[in-house]
Amino acid sequence: MPNNGPQSGIRKPRKSRGRGLRTNTGCLICKRRHVKCDEIRSPSDFEQISVVSASRICTFTWYGVISDLIEGGAPELRFPLPTADEASISSAQSPAFEPRTLRERESFQAAAFHHDPEMGKKVPLVAIDEQSQALPDVPSSWSTSAPIQLSEQEFRLFTHFVQTFSGWLDFFDSSQQFCSVVPHLALRNTGLMKALLALSARHLTLLRETPGDRRDSDSSYPVDRNAAVRYYYETLHYLNKAMRYQSYAGSQELISTALLISTYEMIDGSNRDWERHLKGVFWIQRYQNNHGECGGLRQAVWWAWLRQDVWVAMRERRRVFSFWRPQKHVSVLTIPELTTRAIYLLAQCVNYASREESESTDLEQRLERGNELLYMLQEWQDCLPREFTPLPVPSSSDVFPPIWVNPPPCAAALQFHSLARIIVILHRPSIGGLQDYRAAQKLLTSSLCTICGIARMNDENDDMAFSVSLQCLYGAGLGVHTPHERAALLDLLDKCQRRIRWPADSLTKELEAEYQKDELSAFAR
Repeated sequence: MPNNGPQSGIRKPRKSRGRGLRTNTGCLICKRRHVKCDEIRSPSDFEQISVVSASRICTFTWYGVISDLIEGGAPELRFPLPTADEASISSAQSPAFEPRTLRERESFQAAAFHHDPEMGKKVPLVAIDEQSQALPDVPSSWSTSAPIQLSEQEFRLFTHFVQTFSGWLDFFDSSQQFCSVVPHLALRNTGLMKALLALSARHLTLLRETPGDRRDSDSSYPVDRNAAVRYYYETLHYLNKAMRYQSYAGSQELISTALLISTYEMIDGSNRDWERHLKGVFWIQRYQNNHGECGGLRQAVWWAWLRQDVWVAMRERRRVFSFWRPQKHVSVLTIPELTTRAIYLLAQCVNYASREESESTDLEQRLERGNELLYMLQEWQDCLPREFTPLPVPSSSDVFPPIWVNPPPCAAALQFHSLARIIVILHRPSIGGLQDYRAAQKLLTSSLCTICGIARMNDENDDMAFSVSLQCLYGAGLGVHTPHERAALLDLLDKCQRRIRWPADSLTKELEAEYQKDELSAFAR
């Protein structure tokens, strides 16, 4: 039997306490896990923190910190809740670090990082005195004392974000938080500024790939895609270092940076990294107790994150990570609140169509939940003010006549609402009977016409309107069966995707492949 112990019975001399047994450095997650942190980074490997123990290396990333500490019940990140100006929080919605319901437990499990084999194994080992002197934990530790100075190219990227891309994120937010608040925060926070520059640079490179697009007509400072990648990794490097500070974990800068990085990965086509960062934002939201009614920038980030998560969840047929429920009744909502409520309702319908819920064998419960969702959707529609009413357009004999609704966020909300109805009808058990079938077909036809009709009237300069139309056209396309409607829908979908250059894979080809499967199955019968 091999002897794994020290040879010849000689023990290695123990370090004295004065020579570094008890250290006061290291990142937050290494302290929590009682491992030695070398904090030495390779310039080409910004994203990973190497935690070395003997001959084994364990790799952690910034977005696993929050998840790991929640599951471990760590006290070091239990920072104060946002102030009253940032959020109005009821006791029923206070943050819970242990799931209180089955739905919360399932959401925690779905968003956990420890189930990912690439996150590595935990390394037990070098004891670190947590009572030792910590790093100064004040905002000045992770922010700059003076506004960040920008180069000419960085100024151009900064301007593009403020004047153009922020509109994507502010589309449903009347207070325009990403346009008005985030730029000022970025001027004094390196990580947020790098994330902003990365996202802006990546968007500009996409515009350059679009023939005839004049939004990037200034060629004085051409943007290379490598610049976007560099800013992206510099952001991750900053995040890994800044997570040592407890105050940073509860800051607006962190949640804004995480959302911008998630958006970067969305338009870049990095689906695996995008999914991880969506999870990372989920855990940060839990710690900061952010939700759809907390107000300010935190609320704006929450809705922007939910829109992204809904799209991924719909594509993967999983539930959204969020389990938040609104407290305001639909009858008292303002116009901006009605538009975001449509996103919330769509999220609930995506949950209904998920594998987790659709595989239920309790048909009575499925039917009851489907009817409940249809009632909620009808209740929302009944509360709409005149701003959601279509304006007059020239008559048309097209398959899908144009529908003009202004302002654009109201039009997009109607598309989300229509997609939600389609999803429920397609996944709701049929109770049989001709009357039920006709009612379902009428709702499907009306919803499809709304989505396609509004998509035809999108403003050519409104990329976010095209983005919403693209998502709704794709979701609705799975329920279209007649050849002429399929052809018209695919044409609209292709137009939207060519306009925004996202996602990287052709959604038109995906739907065509699904239609071919239908034709083959019909032929086999």
